[in-house]
Amino acid sequence: MMNKKIKLLIGLIVLVLIFSGSAIFLFFSPRQSGNGDILFTIERGSTVREIADGLNREGVIINEYPFLVYLFLSGESRNLQAGTYNLSTENSIHEIVEKITNGEVASKNVTIIEGWSLVEIAEFLDAEDVVERNDFIQLTGISKPQADLTGINQVDRSFDKDYRVLKDLPEGASLEGYLFPDTHRISTENEEEIVEIMIRNMERRMKENQIFEQLEEGQDFHDIVTMASLIEKEVATEEDMKMVSDILWRRLRAGMPLQIDATVNYITGRRDIDVTIMETQIDSTYNTYKYTGLPDGPIANPSVKSIEAALNPKANDFWYYLSDPETGDTIFSRNHLEHVEAKNKYLR
Repeated sequence: MMNKKIKLLIGLIVLVLIFSGSAIFLFFSPRQSGNGDILFTIERGSTVREIADGLNREGVIINEYPFLVYLFLSGESRNLQAGTYNLSTENSIHEIVEKITNGEVASKNVTIIEGWSLVEIAEFLDAEDVVERNDFIQLTGISKPQADLTGINQVDRSFDKDYRVLKDLPEGASLEGYLFPDTHRISTENEEEIVEIMIRNMERRMKENQIFEQLEEGQDFHDIVTMASLIEKEVATEEDMKMVSDILWRRLRAGMPLQIDATVNYITGRRDIDVTIMETQIDSTYNTYKYTGLPDGPIANPSVKSIEAALNPKANDFWYYLSDPETGDTIFSRNHLEHVEAKNKYLR
């Protein structure tokens, strides 16, 4: 009788060891190899069952039940975090759960080019499968000229954070000019979080370069960003930017139109250099041929060097300038007659 009990106990122990060994092998060994990586998204509010079904459907796991059992035994079922994860069929269940509970979301570097407009940024992020173009634009708002081009009329910001760079932003204005051009590491598909990444980066770079300390008393940072966006589109080198900055600020003080081709292209959506005489007659406050003063807002997202140029113009006695289309050099003129001569020489 005792021998039977001992044999039964030994048998149970063996079964437990076999089960435990199988479970350990199942939970900690790769499912398979050679099938590559899979981007898997867990939406906010997803249940454990929905996550397990999704992993099974995407081929990350063979069956949802071992995954569910592991979550139950490990007590990690309440720690799964929303986000997009780079998972592999070579990952074990333990590795998959570890990534999701630690929030090790997939990330990628996206580079926003200096001088891109908000719409260009949205189109780029859409092409990179980061965010849908129209959703991004509706969040950031859009200026009147760009709204006319895209058919998107949303201009109210749902974005209301306590950033110094946004302090002087007019009520209802878009975030044009404030999506800082840089290489950003994106680890989310949430539009608001992506916008915050860019604005936080701008805030950081402005503080690093002591931009706010350079503002004169009563000077509006939004005007500086607007001027910087014009400079960004006009010339490339730091020296030329400071020269052009002085010319444009003097034109404003003298009541002269700024006559910036890039503002007209911003209205029409054309991205080349030349504008037609007819286009310079477009009735828009962004048309710096027709109206004096700064346009209603930035026409692009400027770099630090163009913002610094807007704040620190280099005094000169020129009133006009143009770019040599062959060399890119900036040709400066002291009066309109010299400017006409330069146009005849370099642009015809």
